[in-house]
Amino acid sequence: MISTTTFAAALLGSVLSAGSVAVPSWQSDYSQAMATASAQQKPLAVFIGRGDTGYSGVVGGEIPAEAGKLLSKSFVCVYVDTDTADGKSLSSAFGLSKGLVISSKGGNVQALRHTGSIAPTDLTGYLTRYSDPVKAVVTTEKVGETPVSTTVPAGTVFGGCPNGRCGTTSSAGFYQPTYSPTYAPAYPSFSSCPNGRCPNAR
Repeated sequence: MISTTTFAAALLGSVLSAGSVAVPSWQSDYSQAMATASAQQKPLAVFIGRGDTGYSGVVGGEIPAEAGKLLSKSFVCVYVDTDTADGKSLSSAFGLSKGLVISSKGGNVQALRHTGSIAPTDLTGYLTRYSDPVKAVVTTEKVGETPVSTTVPAGTVFGGCPNGRCGTTSSAGFYQPTYSPTYAPAYPSFSSCPNGRCPNAR
């Protein structure tokens, strides 16, 4: 026969278990996070914000329970604090001062770039979509980006790109050269990424 005390303890344990929320393990060392993502073949979820708990600010409050479970199980989670020197450098390399970047499995290319705050329901949707192990990243999904004007003045002459490798124009309108070890010294803003590489947008 189960005693009243034992029954109460079992009941409390089941309630706590049912109501527990998975808490992601946040990494601040981007190089280590990239190595982990590559080894485990998981996508990176990079939250860019300000302060010690800025990831909560990115989603406008607490991370939803389902999103927390997905982050804990299926992603390598990175928080970039732009209040720090390293955080500023890394956010500059990503071209985001606040938002979320999700990579493909292994961290090779960007699957999603969300600029600015994220609605909790949108966060859960993103994580569900990009945690799918069979989903192939063909292009980078961009949300909240300000379109860059493509109007070119008449008579503009375009030069070539080093070794035929051009960079990309960010949402802020500035040019980001494609990384190459040959030209690395000229682009110190890429130094925060392993081997000078953040996941590249497609």
